[in-house]
Amino acid sequence: MRLPRDYYHAFLGNGHDAVLIGYTGAMVPDRPPNGWHPYLDRCQWYKSDRYYPEDRLVDVVPPRHPPFGTALPKDGKPWAELAPLGYTAYEVEVEGQAGQVQAFAQTFVPEEGTVYTTVDWGVARAEVTTFLCPDRPLLVIRYRFDRPVRLRVWAAPGVWHEEGHETDPFDALTFLEGRPAAFYRLSPYQGFIEVALAEAQRWGREGKVWWLEGEGTAFTHYFAIADNYAGPLDPDLIPRAMAEGPEALHAQTRAFWQAYFAASRFEIPDPVFDRVYRTSRYLFKATQNPVSGGLPVGNLRLTWSSHLFWDAYFIHRALLEANHRAEAEAAVGFFLRTREVAERHAREDFDAPGLKWDWELTHRGEPAYGVWVHQKEQVHNNAAYANMLFQQYAFTRDRRILEQVFPLLEGLAVFFLHAVVEETPLGLEIRPMVGVDERPVRVRNEGITLAGTIRLLERYVQAARLLGREDGWVERSAQVAAGLRRALDRLYNGRYFQASEEEDRLNVSSLAPIYPMEVIRPGDPRALQTVRAYRERYAGRMVGHGNSEWGFPWAAAALATIQAWQGDGEGAWQTLQEIRPAFSMHGGIAETVDSEGRWNMQYFGTAHGALCTALHHLVVQTREDGIHIGTSLPAAWESGTWENWLGNGLLLSGEWDRQRNRLEVLLRNPTAEPIPVRLWIGRMEGEFTVAPGEARRFQTPLF
Repeated sequence: MRLPRDYYHAFLGNGHDAVLIGYTGAMVPDRPPNGWHPYLDRCQWYKSDRYYPEDRLVDVVPPRHPPFGTALPKDGKPWAELAPLGYTAYEVEVEGQAGQVQAFAQTFVPEEGTVYTTVDWGVARAEVTTFLCPDRPLLVIRYRFDRPVRLRVWAAPGVWHEEGHETDPFDALTFLEGRPAAFYRLSPYQGFIEVALAEAQRWGREGKVWWLEGEGTAFTHYFAIADNYAGPLDPDLIPRAMAEGPEALHAQTRAFWQAYFAASRFEIPDPVFDRVYRTSRYLFKATQNPVSGGLPVGNLRLTWSSHLFWDAYFIHRALLEANHRAEAEAAVGFFLRTREVAERHAREDFDAPGLKWDWELTHRGEPAYGVWVHQKEQVHNNAAYANMLFQQYAFTRDRRILEQVFPLLEGLAVFFLHAVVEETPLGLEIRPMVGVDERPVRVRNEGITLAGTIRLLERYVQAARLLGREDGWVERSAQVAAGLRRALDRLYNGRYFQASEEEDRLNVSSLAPIYPMEVIRPGDPRALQTVRAYRERYAGRMVGHGNSEWGFPWAAAALATIQAWQGDGEGAWQTLQEIRPAFSMHGGIAETVDSEGRWNMQYFGTAHGALCTALHHLVVQTREDGIHIGTSLPAAWESGTWENWLGNGLLLSGEWDRQRNRLEVLLRNPTAEPIPVRLWIGRMEGEFTVAPGEARRFQTPLF
């Protein structure tokens, strides 16, 4: 059938298991129609830390383009490619006539973790309800047909079709007799795969494919892939679930997601962006591994295994702003649990003390891509990690967190002072490093690395002073940060901050000193000029990254955040609206969009995180100088409300109404300490201290 232009399969996840649900309400073998990326996945079941055994890799994810083709794997650092573990689907027949999908309508409800699908099979119509249990590896699909049908459910372990770059990953696979199930072995783990149809009257197996059949109008379909990663293997998962019943399972799923979404609320006065915002919040929780806490780049096998990179900063900030403190703290826990890996990487690869996390780590602390060995020379990701570590304290004012992360901040500072910063005739600079565009070319004073190093050192100094731990390292860090600011000043060419010392061009490194590194104030004339140059470069179309003609939604959202900080709500909203071609019907956002409007992949976590912060900051901005509320609302947003956002330790709620020219704000202090804060609320400005447990209400004209 012909799918809508903006269609992409719905994503369901519980942090460990991930399933793409197609237009029938179950998995389908079709690749999404709008994708041009060669490694877009079919609808498969993945786990965030199930990898192909190294000796079974068959041309998995070859290098994307020639510069990387010459790089060779480093011994002991192989690919860590996620393995497709299985799939399940269904067919419909009425009086001997097989159904063919004629049309469908589908809605994903993030607050319920549920996909609702109406499918016209020609011979019958079906209402399909699909959900993945949040507390167990179990997919449940419920069918209601408008007439009696013969339903055939089928499932199999592994891939839909073996291809050169996609092959069954199992070391061993043993099918059970008398039950549509199999045990598998994959590297050190034992797993169990099973499919069930509560109303089945027959079942069988052809090769590795199970089939189950039944007649009627209502059916419940279960599919599970369990393993012994986090506990004993449970081969009775489906029988116990069937005893609980689908209604109870669905009620538990809805309750889980409703509780998560209850942390805060935001009513965006635009239905498209409202859907994307809600889907984004679901994605952050659905992809965050419950064991490691890692926040991945995205939900596909190329980008989902914690795959930690600097992108995690954007997701982490969005979580904090939306008052998801537990999830944000779990993300910080990833660094605590991988500290030894970072220490070893600094020592073995750089002969340096301190901490340095390698490029794109998996849950097991391994590099995800062994062939791109030049990426170890990329360090702006570690600067972003320092930003994450400190902002967990800055948003919550939880001193316990600051105590925990201080050794990590210190370790990062020590590494940067030894291995990244160097003294030159011009003063302190950043030695040639791999930059934000990931090319195997080292450039001096690359903008995001330079700004990130300043941010890291200044955050370390700030943390040390808050904890009373000032010493020689702290003093040296303050001196170096000040010296590097002079190097950053030299990157401004009169029109914008150029990408690096050698490259007089715009890219994300031009924006990074302003956001996310926040070492140049948004009102600085250089920041204003840089934003103007970016907007002129991409006038009337989606913002890209540097000289690329492709649209990069995450870069556009970062730019919009800066515009909002500058008080230009109209410009920020225009920049965000230009991202619309990157949206799918379920609220997914692509990583990139080419000149013909085609996506490379959907549900790109970086874009989701960056967009959420940009939307937040049209209303509330938590910045270095204080909190700004209602200073950048676009005119099209006539009214709206938000509840329980987090900033500077305070919970922030409010509403605005342009027709009544009114802005109401409620600040609450949930901590045990008084919180001083500088506030800009509409046209009002002042400094206040909010006592523990106190709630302060403000009402002011909006304009």
